[in-house]
Amino acid sequence: MSAKQQSSKFSSSLATGVGVGCRPRLGYPSAALMLGSSLFFLVTTVQAADDELADLKRAVKELQAENRELANRLKALETQKPDRPTGVVPLPPSSAEKVDPQTLMVESDQALERRVKELEMSKTAQERATRQIIQESMAKTGSKINEAVVLGGAIELLVGRSNEFAGPSKHGLKFNTAEIDLEIQVSPWVTGSFIVGYDSGKGSTLLQTNKGYFTGVDRVNLDRAYVTIGDVTRFPLYLRAGIMTLPFGISTGVHRADVLTVDNPLTIDGFETRKAAIGLGFGFPTPPLTRTPVPVVAPRVEPVLFNPLVSSLAESWVGYKPVPSRPKPPGLSFPPPKLPPYYGSIYFYDSSDTGVPNRNFNSNVVARLGYRANGNCGRNYDQLRGGGLCPWTLDLNLDYNSSVFDSRFLETEYRSFVRQFDRVPGVGLNAKMTLGAASIVAEWNGATKTAAFRDDAGRAVRIRPASWQLSLGYQLNWNPWIESIGGQGTFLALGYSRTRDLAGVTQLIETVPTRVGFLPKSRTTLTVGEWVVDGVKFVVEYSLNRDYSVAEGGTGGLARGLFSTITYSW
Repeated sequence: MSAKQQSSKFSSSLATGVGVGCRPRLGYPSAALMLGSSLFFLVTTVQAADDELADLKRAVKELQAENRELANRLKALETQKPDRPTGVVPLPPSSAEKVDPQTLMVESDQALERRVKELEMSKTAQERATRQIIQESMAKTGSKINEAVVLGGAIELLVGRSNEFAGPSKHGLKFNTAEIDLEIQVSPWVTGSFIVGYDSGKGSTLLQTNKGYFTGVDRVNLDRAYVTIGDVTRFPLYLRAGIMTLPFGISTGVHRADVLTVDNPLTIDGFETRKAAIGLGFGFPTPPLTRTPVPVVAPRVEPVLFNPLVSSLAESWVGYKPVPSRPKPPGLSFPPPKLPPYYGSIYFYDSSDTGVPNRNFNSNVVARLGYRANGNCGRNYDQLRGGGLCPWTLDLNLDYNSSVFDSRFLETEYRSFVRQFDRVPGVGLNAKMTLGAASIVAEWNGATKTAAFRDDAGRAVRIRPASWQLSLGYQLNWNPWIESIGGQGTFLALGYSRTRDLAGVTQLIETVPTRVGFLPKSRTTLTVGEWVVDGVKFVVEYSLNRDYSVAEGGTGGLARGLFSTITYSW
């Protein structure tokens, strides 16, 4: 019961003279006591009403302060949007007599919050639209080179110790490779390839600079530049033209893509051919159109030799412990496109720089016929982790060259003698195979006709140059998703190659009889390599070269070498 109700009830009882436990007539002392009690309750009731009114006033003031803060936020947002009218949303009446303060507070808060959220969402949408417009405008202007060009290349440093067939051992530090590879594709049907390499020129005559230093002439050599029109995964024919490594043997002109060793096999040293050429190629039958293959998460191949060894030594000797970091998640990779099983090409190349008479464009021909296949033994890749001979790939080809003396080595070394004999055609047989974690490469290149001439010593020479090789590769920590053996992780390689009729001839160089045109009779290499971190490969190789015997025109000596290279590829 409230104070007002108590006071009213008490006054009513006093007026009628009826009370609980009271007689109808009262004396003056009792009346005075009751009048005092009534006054006390009246004062108490007035004070309670005043306290309640003060609370209401305080709540109204807090509401007004909060409304002012929201109004300031609203005004700031509307100032940034000139396309909308500024001002404050009208507030409900704040009279305590007409509206309940609690209702007034809730409704005002909700209205202002809705208005603030609307403006904030509008501002965010406007910023996103502005960024989108800028991005679309920038995409329509300027060069689109990043969409059409894939950049690659390599930098390689070699250090080692070796000896010649007749001479002392020597140590060396050599800047072995610096090249930039560009793959340009502005259309699905047209692809260009461009490779330039750096040559310090220290192997040629040294020149004296204006500061008195002797140095070679730095050069940038154009190693390959050609364009391909066509795509054998869509149409069986294509056209290719430019400066290229012709398809005779396993060489493509990119050492790190062809072999796992530091030293080339003798087949590449002797018969690699690079010329300006134009030709037609084919792939048959054209693979059927299929949906884009689903990408897979290929497990990462971790190094197991040099990287863990260096880390262990750094921790035990230096006390270095790397800061723990989250391992890089494996990326998505797409299966390679399916290629036609039967393929081939025919190229016509320019050999006018050889100085041989009666050589014209249509008489210089290189041709190839090939077959390739692959399989996974009818099992999914996740079932092949235990090793074995699957998945497997096979690539066989037969090559023809109208003159093997147009190769880079034979053309340079026998330039003084090629006028004495006609073209010397040659053939090549090549086979590449992978069986699980192992790779096998077998190659034979050779002339089919004898070249007869006299060298500068007056000796009658009859040679039919040839070379063959067999190499094995093995991938440690292998998994079936690896596309090429030795392309990541740690790998081993063993190679053996041999030559025939390349003991060399005698040439007078500044009236001095000099042995030229020779290669080792055999070469054996043992290689251990590892991609220690992404893009960086460290290789250690032992090489043993054996020369032709004295009776064959050589020295009969041995040349040993121990090399190490650091290659950065991207």
